[in-house]
Amino acid sequence: MKSSKRKLALFSGLGLIAMALAAGFAYGYVYGGLIDPNSPEETYRNLKSSGTLFRYGMVAWGVIVLLDLLVAGSLHGFLKEVHPRLSALTALIRVLYAFILLAAVVHLVEGIALVEAAAPATEVLMALQRFETIWSQGLILFGFHLLGLGFLSVKARFVPSFFGWLLLVAGCCYTGIHLAKIVLPGYTEQIALIEMIASLPMALAEIGFAFWLLFRYRIKNRND
Repeated sequence: MKSSKRKLALFSGLGLIAMALAAGFAYGYVYGGLIDPNSPEETYRNLKSSGTLFRYGMVAWGVIVLLDLLVAGSLHGFLKEVHPRLSALTALIRVLYAFILLAAVVHLVEGIALVEAAAPATEVLMALQRFETIWSQGLILFGFHLLGLGFLSVKARFVPSFFGWLLLVAGCCYTGIHLAKIVLPGYTEQIALIEMIASLPMALAEIGFAFWLLFRYRIKNRND
């Protein structure tokens, strides 16, 4: 592996892991801990008392958007020799997803601004629901990014095909689940169950690939 390619692998791996950590904080800890989708009043009280924590969460979302843009470029550089056009398209899809996520995060800013303006709790929750809706729509696109990444990884001689197939499965899960939320609104509970079951391959796909990138870089670096 050439020095530049090792650096791309290292940066991509670190970026993906950093994104996972930031998402765990922003969505799992902050958003999941403060937002009650069934109780506008409880959500309002939580944001009122923990506004600083919520703002830290928004900063984390901003970091995720930036890392998405950077990782899109580094993964393109790492895989472009496999199929330059598909690699560029895969990167472009992730860039578009990052801007959709940014548009969704705007509604988090709107939500905390409504709390500060003492707006009704229902308006605050509606702003947060707009965040979830736009982000979910963006994840349909993100699934296509993973499909492209998976196909490139399967075709690449220097990537274990296992990770490529795992990325393909994750891409199908992301796109299928979030598309179903739009076209099958009456099956919320069933879709939530499928999402819970599919969460493992969805989470492991990029994280497993990220750790492999770091491991491969370290091994190759020792051998050089």
